[in-house]
Amino acid sequence: MIKTELDERVLHLKLDVPPVNVLDTAACNELAEKLKEAAKDKTIAAVLLSGEGKCFSAGASVDEHQEKLAGEMITAFAEACKALYEMPVPTVALVHGFCFGGAMELVLYADFIIADPSAKFGVPEITLAFFPPLACSALPGIVGRQNAAHLIFTGDTVDAERAMAMGLVQKIAEQSEWDKTARRFNKTSAPVLRLAKEAFKLGLKTPPDEFHGSIVKDLFLDRLYKIEDVNEGISSFREKRKPEWKHR
Repeated sequence: MIKTELDERVLHLKLDVPPVNVLDTAACNELAEKLKEAAKDKTIAAVLLSGEGKCFSAGASVDEHQEKLAGEMITAFAEACKALYEMPVPTVALVHGFCFGGAMELVLYADFIIADPSAKFGVPEITLAFFPPLACSALPGIVGRQNAAHLIFTGDTVDAERAMAMGLVQKIAEQSEWDKTARRFNKTSAPVLRLAKEAFKLGLKTPPDEFHGSIVKDLFLDRLYKIEDVNEGISSFREKRKPEWKHR
């Protein structure tokens, strides 16, 4: 259900649940497991998440929204979202076609989203007398209160251009160009990317006026300079050449 491809130091996870990559309990459990495994692998520099076939995903399983199944389903789904959010390396959702309901909630927990022009986003749960619980928490902070309220309360969908205008999507790029994302991360020091991700997550919880806090003292001045690649970065700049990372 979850295909795994390793492109040098970039792990690509692909939802593969034909025909529209529905996120049922089994798929969510497998995705969470693969993400947790990847989190332990310090050779990985980044994780990409996409969908096989004609779309990213049509969303969570409607059948499993029945009351007797909902508890197990939502627990597995939340665990997959948590595993994506807690990844110690940059994560990018690559979206084409439908990205509805639970699928849109899932990609909210990636660091950013790149969308094919065909992408369509929405949380239409309200039209079936439900609401998207994780979107209620995560979406306002990404697209703003009014944009989030509109999507959640109306169930409307938006195309890639509108999604980018409201801050949901970072970039619109054809699927044929998505490999550039992996190449970008493969040109970067893996341990520095991991440390930058740690600093970024800490920064989300740090007051902006804390100029001499742990990000500066502990992560930058102490831990960053223990990474060999830092010296290589300075040397390559001075010598006007491409850096040769040792990833340590």
